[in-house]
Amino acid sequence: MNLADGVQLVSFGVLALMMIGAALGVVLLSNIVYSAFLLGLVFISMSGLYILLNAGFVAAAQILIYVGAVNVLILFGIMLVNKREDYVPVSNAWVGKL
Repeated sequence: MNLADGVQLVSFGVLALMMIGAALGVVLLSNIVYSAFLLGLVFISMSGLYILLNAGFVAAAQILIYVGAVNVLILFGIMLVNKREDYVPVSNAWVGKL
């Protein structure tokens, strides 16, 4: 085993652990914004694995499409839908008028 093989094995191990840890964080965290950021980390580590497989175009497409577009779309969806409004009780005075 030469130096290049050792570097590939170490980088594969680091990327695999990073991807598994981030994927567990996506599933286990209760804050959905943190889960979306960790999903971006999963996508980035997947592109690193594609680079190790000498598939540079697939890695670039993974970063541009999934990290750049899908993850940003998920974050915008969270920001637009997750509006927290205070609960205001409605009076039942209109029931007596019927």
